[in-house]
Amino acid sequence: MRHAAGELIGALFCAVFGMIYEVFSHEVYSYWMIYAFLFPLTAGLVLILAALKCKLPPGRKFLNAFNSASATLALGSIAAGVVSIYGSTNVLVKVYPIAGALMLLAALFFFVTEEREQKTDIL
Repeated sequence: MRHAAGELIGALFCAVFGMIYEVFSHEVYSYWMIYAFLFPLTAGLVLILAALKCKLPPGRKFLNAFNSASATLALGSIAAGVVSIYGSTNVLVKVYPIAGALMLLAALFFFVTEEREQKTDIL
């Protein structure tokens, strides 16, 4: 639950940051900046649901990879928002979704392998 609380605090920070950045952007708006809070919010809700449904808590490797994926996707959204508000484009902004997706795949892999290890330890 601590990790879920951290994700929800991160979502609040992204929402406040996006709001402040939009105020000082001279009426130029970016949906990437406005909705950057959705990545950590969704991750926090997934962790809360996982904590309520699973009997055993998720392992450290899964939590680290999952939180890293959420942070990477939120940061990539903020970076894309900054670049679009500035009125420019940058190829490096495309790296964030790829890295976030790879980290989500790693988190899924760790979740499956850690679940198997916990089941074999119980038997």
